[in-house]
Amino acid sequence: MKDIRFAVTCNKNDSRRLAGQAKSWARQLQVRYVTRYENGSLDAMLQDFQLDALLIASRKGPQIYTREGMLFYHPGLGKVRWQRVMQRHENDNFLTALAVSPGQRVLDCTVGLAADALLASCAVGETGKVVGLEASLPLWFLTSCGVAAYKGTIPALAQDLRRIEIVHAEAGVYLATVAADSFDAVYFDPMFRQPVRKSSEMTPLRPLAYSEPLSLQTVELALRAAPRVVIKERSLEILQEYGCTEFVGTKYSAVRFGIRKR
Repeated sequence: MKDIRFAVTCNKNDSRRLAGQAKSWARQLQVRYVTRYENGSLDAMLQDFQLDALLIASRKGPQIYTREGMLFYHPGLGKVRWQRVMQRHENDNFLTALAVSPGQRVLDCTVGLAADALLASCAVGETGKVVGLEASLPLWFLTSCGVAAYKGTIPALAQDLRRIEIVHAEAGVYLATVAADSFDAVYFDPMFRQPVRKSSEMTPLRPLAYSEPLSLQTVELALRAAPRVVIKERSLEILQEYGCTEFVGTKYSAVRFGIRKR
C-alpha cells in the first residue's frame, strides 16, 4: 500500500488549547505537526505541504480532513443495525454469516469505523473478544480514539464499542503472526476499501483507505487463524473464487456474505 501523507494540526479557534495535544499526536504517530493557517484553507495546507490528509485536534476529538471532506468518528449505520438487532430483535445478514456466540473471538480484518465490529462485539458479549485491523494509520488513530471515547445515548452500545480492540496492521501481515485457531471467525469486507459513491458520509475515507485487493493467500492465512471465514462482496462469482461454499443474502440483496470453512 502507498504511504498516506498526512500531518497533524488543530482547529483554528482552539489552537492555543489544543496545539499541545496535536503535537503529542504527531510525536506518537511520528508525523509532522503543522501550524494551522490563520488566513488560509485546509485545502491550501494540503497543497502547500503536499499532503493527502490532515489529522485535526478539535474539542470533539480527532477529525480528519481530505480533499473529499471532513471525517469524524461515528458508528454510522452500525448504530442503526445494533438497534435493530438488540432492541427490535431483527436478523442481520452479517451476524447470520458470522455465526458466533457469547464468549467467542472475532477478527475483523477491515475494521474502518467499526460498524461491523460493533455488531460482532454485541454478539460475543463481555466474555468474548473482537479485534479490528486497520492498515491506514490516520484512520486507525481516528477509530481507536473514537471507540474508546464514544458515549452516545445508549450505554450498552457504547460498552460494545469500547470492548473492540483496534490494531494498526495490514491483514496479511497480522494473520501470518498469529497462532492457529486464535479466533473463531475472521471477517473481510473488501468493499469497505471502495466506498459506494452515493454514500456521502464515507466519501472522505477514499484517500485514506487501504486499496489492495483481498488475496487468496490472505484468505488461506485466515483459515489457519479460524475455522470460519466470512467475506462480503457484491458478486457471487468473486466469493466462489475465494473458495466460499455457503452464502447469506438473496440474489436481490445489494451484497452477499460468503462463508468458507476448513
